[in-house]
Amino acid sequence: MKKIINYLFETIKKERILLTFIIILFILGLVFGSLFINFVSNDDKTMLINQVTSYFNNISKLNDSVFGIKVVLPEILNNSLQLLLIFILGISMIGLFAVIIIIFFKGFTLGVTLGTILLKYKLKGVLASVLYVAPCLIINTLIYIFMSFFALNASIKFLKALFKKDNLNFKSFLGKYLLAFLCSLLLIGINTIIDAFLTPVLLKLFTLII
Repeated sequence: MKKIINYLFETIKKERILLTFIIILFILGLVFGSLFINFVSNDDKTMLINQVTSYFNNISKLNDSVFGIKVVLPEILNNSLQLLLIFILGISMIGLFAVIIIIFFKGFTLGVTLGTILLKYKLKGVLASVLYVAPCLIINTLIYIFMSFFALNASIKFLKALFKKDNLNFKSFLGKYLLAFLCSLLLIGINTIIDAFLTPVLLKLFTLII
């Protein structure tokens, strides 16, 4: 286990420019998403606001559609499939571009959600946004960034081996890449379980003041 952790951290340290690129890409998506709400039609704004209102109404009642064990399995399945897609893209020819789009879109959708919360609840929306993302959504985002980093790293390595004829031990590299994927799955599973019970309770506190 210690060797696995050391390998993962050494790879991140060695390719920190790639990690920085992914973080910047996510932040750009977040910024564009938060600004996007200002440029959509009034009908689209109303639709987004209604979705947020419905979500917080369910939160205020701790409805089982947003809280508890019934949320866990669908969310774990959804996150696992997304991580699997990123993993597969990392060993494909189109992975380099597809993973970039995915991580940008992740930031964009989060930005739209936070922008809508702020539009609906004004200054109180700042508190709602903080409770919405902390701590579980932040951890979730870090896991996706972690997996996207290894997927892009794998895609670049494979392309270099294919076109530049760089030496690459495919069996060893794939094994380590698979370990990064399995670590992501484990972490996302744990985080999803915590998120299903903790985040709704934190957000319920916000509903008491609106």
